[in-house]
Formats: sequence, C-alpha cells, structure tokens
Amino acid sequence: VKGHSEKWLRMICPICKISLPKPEMGSHFEECLEKQLEIDPLSTTCTMVHTLNSGDLLVAGVKTLSTILNNIVANPAEEKYRKLRVNNPAVQKKVVPLVGGVEFLEIAGFTRITDESDGQELFILLEVLTDGHLEKCVSALQSASKVAPILDRDIRVLQPTTGLQRFEVSSDFYRVTREEVAAEQQRRASDLDRSETLRTKVMRERDAGIGMRIYHYTVIRVRFPDGVYLQGTFSAHDTVESVFKFVESSLRHPVTFSLIIPGSTALKR
Repeated sequence: VKGHSEKWLRMICPICKISLPKPEMGSHFEECLEKQLEIDPLSTTCTMVHTLNSGDLLVAGVKTLSTILNNIVANPAEEKYRKLRVNNPAVQKKVVPLVGGVEFLEIAGFTRITDESDGQELFILLEVLTDGHLEKCVSALQSASKVAPILDRDIRVLQPTTGLQRFEVSSDFYRVTREEVAAEQQRRASDLDRSETLRTKVMRERDAGIGMRIYHYTVIRVRFPDGVYLQGTFSAHDTVESVFKFVESSLRHPVTFSLIIPGSTALKR
C-alpha cells in the first residue's frame, strides 16, 4: 500500500513505545524527543543529530563538533580553541544547519555571546570542566545512532468463518469488456513497436517498470490447521525469516512447523 492508503498502518514510537496510526506518528515522535531532552539532554541531543540529519551534513557535522571538543581537551590552556565565531565558514556550513548542532555545543558548555569589540557573535567556552565532560560529550555523539518509528505488526487472530474459508466471484469478474480488449490491443502494439526499436538497458528497465505498482507494506495471514488465521503487517523489506519469527512469537508453546504458500512448496528459512 502507499499514499493515503497507509492511514491504516500503525507505527511504534521507539521512545515511549506507544502505537499510533502512521500519519500521527511524525508529530508525536518530535514531541517525545522534546520531552526526552528534559530528562537526558546529552543523549537525546546526540540522537537528534543522527536522526534528523543525513548524508554529508551529518558526517561533516559530527566530525566538526568532535574536533572542536577534542582540540580543547588536548589544549585546555589555549583560549583560541574555546572561541568559535558564528560567521566562521566552517561553523556556518557544518554546525549551524545541523539540527541539534548548536544545542550540542551548549550542552558541552559553550555560551553564545556578542563580542563587544567588533559586534560579532561568538560561541565561547568560559570554563573547561575537568571531570571528563567534554570527552563524554564526544563519546556520546560518536556512539549515537538514528532512531525511527517501528512498524507495528498489529497482530490479530481471526476465527474461521465462511467468509474467510470461501471466496467466490460472480461471472462478471471473468467477462472482458470492449474497453479492456482495446487496451490489450494497444498494449500489444506498443510492445511490438518497442521490440523493433533498438533500446538501451536503461530504457528497457524503465519500460519494465511502467504500470507497476509499488507496495511498501502488506498484510500476511497464516492459516493454522484448525482454520484459525494469524494476521500481521509487514514491510516490503521484511524477510521470510521475519515471518517465521512472527509465527513463533505468537505460539503459546514452541513447536516445529512449516509455512506453505498455497499451491507451492514449503518456504525455507
């Protein structure tokens, strides 16, 4: 499913573990991060840096912030390492645009002031703490990782019913309309035209994708011998192993079992 049809999906917040519909998770996740800041400022700020930034900005930002603090640790008596001009090109490019970057400096001990001599803004570390605080900040920043909402399996147990056991369609389902015939003729004509034209690999791959639907999530039902169905939501990136683990985690007692696709052989782990 994709687009508006994802409204039925539920996601689990990695911070408070609450399950919410996917459209509501974005704002809730940000609120959770803000609340967590009050409880654990350093760890949460580092998590925000890794979660809300990406690519070159994240890599350069983490490296720059680490270098700033490491220089102070290595040269505690050098005042020049404890001053950062806000308009410095490196600060403007790698720290200011980094979400959580300025907050990280403040947690490390920097204060934003205005230099009375020239009116320029500075980040200045007025006092170098000797309890390993800066080293702790660097370690927390470099060891932090991205967190994101987790797909809620939304596990359901469905009792056997006539509706689940039988699925019939009317004869109209198999009747081909005039419009469908015309569309099929057009498709075959287009296929013939493409086959007679020299095409690059990129062009062939693009044509292969035309008309294909992109599914990001799916609902899988596993039918047990007694007719009971176990239902769960899965991502398109989930593996067969995740389906096996899903069934195992739902069993009251461990048993050996096989998963068989109708009309096919048993799945292999």
